[in-house]
Amino acid sequence: MGANSGEAVEVGTDVVVIGAGPGGICTAIQLRQAGIEDVVVLEKSAGVGGTWFNNRYPGLSCDVPTDLYSYSFFLDHEWERPFATRAEIVEYLEAAVDRFGVRDAIRLDTHVVSARWDDESARWTIVDSRGGRWIARVLVGAVGMFNEHVVPAIPGLDTFTGPVTHTAEWPDADLGFLAGRRVSVVGTAASATQVVPTIAPHTGHLTVFQRTSNWVFPKDHGRYTEEDKRSRRVDRSVVEAGRAQAARELDELFADLNNEAKTAEQAAKALANLDTVRDPAVREALRPTAQLGAQRPLLSSEFYEAFNRPDVTLVTSPITEVTANGIRTADGREHPADHIVLATGYHAHRFLSVVDVVGRGGTALRDQWAEGAYAYLGMTVENFPNLFMLYGPNTNGGSIIDKLETQARYIVGKTVYVLKNDVRAMEVRPEVVAAYNAQVQADIGAVRAWQVEGSRYYRAPSGRVVTQCPYTVVEYDRMTREDDLAAFTVTLADPS
Repeated sequence: MGANSGEAVEVGTDVVVIGAGPGGICTAIQLRQAGIEDVVVLEKSAGVGGTWFNNRYPGLSCDVPTDLYSYSFFLDHEWERPFATRAEIVEYLEAAVDRFGVRDAIRLDTHVVSARWDDESARWTIVDSRGGRWIARVLVGAVGMFNEHVVPAIPGLDTFTGPVTHTAEWPDADLGFLAGRRVSVVGTAASATQVVPTIAPHTGHLTVFQRTSNWVFPKDHGRYTEEDKRSRRVDRSVVEAGRAQAARELDELFADLNNEAKTAEQAAKALANLDTVRDPAVREALRPTAQLGAQRPLLSSEFYEAFNRPDVTLVTSPITEVTANGIRTADGREHPADHIVLATGYHAHRFLSVVDVVGRGGTALRDQWAEGAYAYLGMTVENFPNLFMLYGPNTNGGSIIDKLETQARYIVGKTVYVLKNDVRAMEVRPEVVAAYNAQVQADIGAVRAWQVEGSRYYRAPSGRVVTQCPYTVVEYDRMTREDDLAAFTVTLADPS
């Protein structure tokens, strides 16, 4: 089975994984290591890496230390920086695919549009955009959170005469096309903190439109020296120590958002970073107003510095409309622009429902999740037998790679049980899902920072917090190691 697909086909297999990002790759590796060879990974893009392959915007890099953004079973890769760039992460994931022998399982340029469960055959039928059909006993959704980008509903956006580029659709090209142009960036969150300082030197003038100020922590933008690389190469404990330290720091930063002393200590680090802005008025406008933890934390030691440039302007008056030649704000001013960049993020609350998934009795996943996505352990939901998810509802937080490894281990364990015991259907019990999610929402409700208005990034349109996990990575891992077979209704092929 090659890494590139051809014409429409129908293929039967034990397991189909949707998505060849970090989670899908990890799952394929663990499935093969568990002795399950009949695995197909369907990836809509032309390469592996998921969001890291698809996003190309200038300055894109990881905001988790490289040592922690690595698989625990693949720590000897030679990284260039403490915080890897997009290109380095894609290179790492390509290396993982080859080292652990799963490239033959991956089908690139295969965009899954639907998946339907059939009770009679106890199989999932997965259909791609070219009409290819994949029949599987177990379906694993590894599409993550970042699939559909947000285009803001700004009046007149379609009347702008210049180019409008969302950061998720940035062209794979150098920055020469921005030379001498008046560029407007809408947004000051995750992608903007990386785009703004990277493109500022290449524009004629850069105007940044801020709706909400954010907490931006300092970040090491340097590279490893040759001596650093040598010591990391010859002594694995150096990398392991860096990984452990990064995990501790991440937990210390966000594990207890109700601890006022701890959050004040962390907030001081972000505010010291803000002090690099020389203009007092600009500095005050960038000062975060939401409680620490209410928004996604950001890392950059270059973002604030960009506002010290004479050719960078911050605008905080709300946008009222886009005109043919610029952006008008509530104060009546029109800000001329030749190019608009939308740094407005993703619909992070949809998860696997970006695919038309239909389970038992014709139940559509997007309908079942109408009030907000939920799942048992963030991985499986009633009415959808033999279906599991990675980076699903309420699993965001902490080291995502560690969490993906935890989820892959759990899913592989359940998949082995299904295949080795000739199980037709394994479906989590409704009362188990309900009880688990009632507890999750109660624990989320106890985190004060997630109850304020600034926490909209974490919420479905209904208002339910659907992205955040109220447990540490260690606590969550422990929960997934409990014997929970009784949480499922198991139907055997031969009941006798």
